This record gives sequence, C-alpha cells and structure tokens, in this order.
Amino acid sequence: MGFYHRWEEFPEKTAYYLADNPDCRGITSRKISTDRIMVSNVTVKGGGKIPRHYHEAEQVMLIQKGRARVTTGDRKVRELGPGDIWVIPSNVVHGVQYIGEVEALEIVSPPRVDTLIGYVIPHTFFEKAKKG
Repeated sequence: MGFYHRWEEFPEKTAYYLADNPDCRGITSRKISTDRIMVSNVTVKGGGKIPRHYHEAEQVMLIQKGRARVTTGDRKVRELGPGDIWVIPSNVVHGVQYIGEVEALEIVSPPRVDTLIGYVIPHTFFEKAKKG
C-alpha cells in the first residue's frame, strides 16, 4: 500500500523555534512525516540565517535552487548550490545562511516532532554564543 500527495496539501509555515528570529522571517517549509522519516520542502525568500544548533535527528539537505553557506561542527564554512547535498550527523552543531531565494528538500530521521503543531517538548537546541 502506498500514499500519494502534493506539497500544496500541507500548510506552509515557519518553525516555532525560528518564528521570533528576524533573520528567519523568509524561511518557510511544508512537512510530511511517517513513523521513521520526515521530509520538508523548504522555501526561502530574501535570504535568511538559522543559527548554529543541534538535534538528535540525522539530517540531509538537498539544495534545488539558490545558494547557502553552511557550517558543520568545527569545519570551515562551505557554500552549496543546486545539486549539492549536505549531510548532518545526529547531535552535530550546524547552521546555515541562505542567500536570496532558495528551494531545498530536507530529510530527517527520526522525525523532528518538535517542528509539528502542538508538540511542546523542544528537541532543537541552539549553540550558546562564546563570550569574549
């Protein structure tokens, strides 16, 4: 048995943990999830920046349109474009700066239930800024 959907069936919104950050206003996504995997269709209008953070879920980001500067762990910043794939292991600190208009697919496992409406236990943790 299989299921068939279109992205337009799912609401487009900003994740709750990004909603109060002015750098994230142009970042929205539509999500679909099964018991073991979640896929998000990410759209960025006018650029945006998600601060360095980590979560239990493994994450794969496929850039379809536009450019993004990414950091993973202590590695140097890398710029990605259409056709590039970014793989983030579980609990590794990472961040992204989207440049202009961007479209990407994000795949996570296990599903990040904290990104769903009504789930109140946080699973996304932002890196604390270093002093001095």
